[in-house]
Amino acid sequence: MKKQLFLLSALSGISAISTFAAPPSDGPWTRATNYNTFPMYAGVGYDQALRPQFHFTSRVGWLNDPNGMVYYDGEWLQAFQHYAKGNASGAKSWGQSVSTDLFHWTQLPHILNPYPNVKDPQGNEHAIWSGSAVVDEINALGKQQGDVKTLFALFTATHAVPVPNSQPPKKEGAFFQVGAYSTDKGRTWTMIDGGKPLIDHVDGSDPGQRDPCVFYHPETKSYQFIMQLGAPNRIVRLWRSTDLIHWEPFLDIPDKSAECINMYPVPLDGDPKNLKWVIADAGTAYEVGDYDGKTWKGFGDKDKDGKRLKFEYGDCYYAAQRFNQAPDNRMVHVGWLRSAGPGFSPFVDGGMPFTQQLSVPAEITLKTTPDGIRMYRNPVKEISVLYAKSDKFENLTLAEANAKLSALKPELIDMTIAFVPSGDLTLTVRGLKIEYVADRKILVFTNSVRAEAEKAGMLKLPPGKQHPYKDTGRREIPAPEVEGKVTLRVLVDRASLELFVNDGQAAASFVVIPDAQNRDISLAGDASTKVSRLEVNELKSIWPSK
Repeated sequence: MKKQLFLLSALSGISAISTFAAPPSDGPWTRATNYNTFPMYAGVGYDQALRPQFHFTSRVGWLNDPNGMVYYDGEWLQAFQHYAKGNASGAKSWGQSVSTDLFHWTQLPHILNPYPNVKDPQGNEHAIWSGSAVVDEINALGKQQGDVKTLFALFTATHAVPVPNSQPPKKEGAFFQVGAYSTDKGRTWTMIDGGKPLIDHVDGSDPGQRDPCVFYHPETKSYQFIMQLGAPNRIVRLWRSTDLIHWEPFLDIPDKSAECINMYPVPLDGDPKNLKWVIADAGTAYEVGDYDGKTWKGFGDKDKDGKRLKFEYGDCYYAAQRFNQAPDNRMVHVGWLRSAGPGFSPFVDGGMPFTQQLSVPAEITLKTTPDGIRMYRNPVKEISVLYAKSDKFENLTLAEANAKLSALKPELIDMTIAFVPSGDLTLTVRGLKIEYVADRKILVFTNSVRAEAEKAGMLKLPPGKQHPYKDTGRREIPAPEVEGKVTLRVLVDRASLELFVNDGQAAASFVVIPDAQNRDISLAGDASTKVSRLEVNELKSIWPSK
């Protein structure tokens, strides 16, 4: 009941924004006999009460990991894990979307769908799991038509095989990797060799061998990909190819096996002649190192507690992937803002025709710091195309800042505050409290609604699947002073909160629904606190009005 009351509260002020009724989540796509359901989405708009207004969502149905992300000929192509028959996490397709500015997305028909089993005529169909894409710069595949370069995708197909001597008989995963290509800038795709493996399941590897991250390495004139295999040493493995068909394994890196391994070069301190490489995983742990196309030398940096470095401190950001071949050496990231824990399904509970969302696109940079090379993550500059109204102030007292803020009533927000700490400080944005704890130099946000819902959901599971639930929803984000100030950037949409500290030094993402009737922004703390900069940008929706 508490979760239902919360949703009613969050929805109560939306009627003034939209006069359209939310379409039912049970549409004709749930009864479709195949996965080509995109034409059925045409009657569903983007005006629902809980539809994120500057975060990508599928028009209809389930979404999770971003996939197949590539930049080509002025377009950002963004595929995504998609269940084409509803809001559950079923057999995955690859949905597809395209943008020229990273925010205004047009969803396209599904590009890869589950297909008949190529190994066992009696086996289950192969679902399309995560993978990546690359522009075939040198026409290695030999499919280029005219001046339009071919796009190549490498993805995971699910598969299961019998477990020898098991009683009762059971099966386990034996996933493999499949290729596909497009000669029309990603609008249509053809599976290579009818969906048979380019990389078969590796004996002794993780049954769920998956998530290949492919890239072109110009110095060795080869295409390469990295993928987790697991096995006793928790290895990730690199393969290389000169034709995108025949792949040779050549390098194993231990102790990095995890979902959605990404590997990419980033200019250090903005110098394109000094590239360092990053290996990162779905849970946002990362290492910086040198890579020459043949060998990896990780720098092995740890945080102050001796743990692996990470670039995200919230509770929902997962499975980030970068756009291959972005211009000007840019490294643009998008992650999945997941709300898939037991008991916490705000979009489904709210009657939405879709569920799940992607993060705001962010640019990854590497900077030299006193502690070593560190990753920074900031919303891409293109977010400014959404600014409907901007208010900027400088050198304010706390009282003066509150006076300025009291006149602003935005719904969709991109705001920045830089302050000189003088004790604890609380920034409340549309009812969401972000606390600065001065003696520990951290920011705190507590997503209590999620934690309480998941705790209740855990108790509803069968006894064998229950376990003690200890998460209070509290997350701590490092927020040290930089030149005597702390800078906090806050993005608020209808179903998310994203925080970026000190120009991307740390970041935190949350799926949370602000009270629709609350448009207030305020500060509370020591009266001597100095606000050196305050900027509030009200955003427009990315979606068409009809």
